[in-house]
Formats: sequence, structure tokens, C-alpha cells
Amino acid sequence: MLEDLNKADNESIVVLHSCAHNPTGQDPTMKQWEQILEVIKKKNHLAAFDSAYQGFASGNLATDAASIRLFEKHTDRIVLFQSFAKNFGLYGERCGNLNVVCSSENEAKIVQSRLKAVARPMYSNPPIHGARIVDIVLGDKELTASWHADLVHMSDRMTSMRKGLVEKLKNQGST
Repeated sequence: MLEDLNKADNESIVVLHSCAHNPTGQDPTMKQWEQILEVIKKKNHLAAFDSAYQGFASGNLATDAASIRLFEKHTDRIVLFQSFAKNFGLYGERCGNLNVVCSSENEAKIVQSRLKAVARPMYSNPPIHGARIVDIVLGDKELTASWHADLVHMSDRMTSMRKGLVEKLKNQGST
């Protein structure tokens, strides 16, 4: 991966799963994320994070956002695509957000203007049901705690399933 990032044209857009890589579940370690960050900075790439599974890697939202926070701390070239379809079970509700870290207020105004120009022709009013559900859950301490517990349960289940798959493949002679 580092070799490919180094070979890519300068200022390429690099799409990265922030955590719970789909389908493998194999995420970089923090040391590896630091190496990725160094190449991204050296090549002046734009890191575009796909965060559709936050909470499913470790069961902890902050732990699963560590890669994004590392990049945010050391560069101002980040885009974050965050979906709540999986971790809130809101399939079909098109609920999520787009965040762009900019280097200046002027750059932020330009980005916002361009994003609005793209969004307006697609829809005049985005779906609101999923967003309301997320708002209700995150606005209530008990519901938020329950959701966090569900994330732990789901991440444990996914880890168990992946380990089971590896074990069964080994038992069949796969190397």
C-alpha cells in the first residue's frame, strides 16, 4: 500500500477506510497509519476517509476514529464521508454526513459553495427520517449508552465470524 501511495501522482485523492475494512476487517495499526500519513503528506495527497463502520472494528467510537483524528491533527487535506446506515441500522435512509477539513476560511467558503452546487440538482430536501433517529439516539444519554453497547456486541460478533472463517479455511487446508 505504501509503495502504491508513493507511486501515485502527487495530489491524488486517496480513499481510505477509517476502520473495520470491508470485507477483510484488516485495519492498519496506528504505527502503519502514521506511515500512511507521512506518504500522504509527502505526496500532498488528499485523504478521503470512508467511515461507514465506525464502532464495528473495536466497539468504541473514539478508537475507531483514531486514524481520522491522527490525520486531522497533522494535515488540513481531509474529506470524511460518514454513513450511519450500518452502525445505526438505517439502511435505505441515506443518513450520514460529509466533512471537509480546509486550510483556511476562504477555502472553506469555496468548498461549501461547490458542494451546494453539486447537492442542489440532486435533491431539494434530503431524507430526514434517518437523521431524526440519529438525533434522538445521540440526544439521549440512555439511548446513546444502549447504542454503544450494541456496537460492542456487533463488533465482537463480526470479529468472531471472521476468526471462524479463518479457522474453517485453515481446517480445509488453505494457507
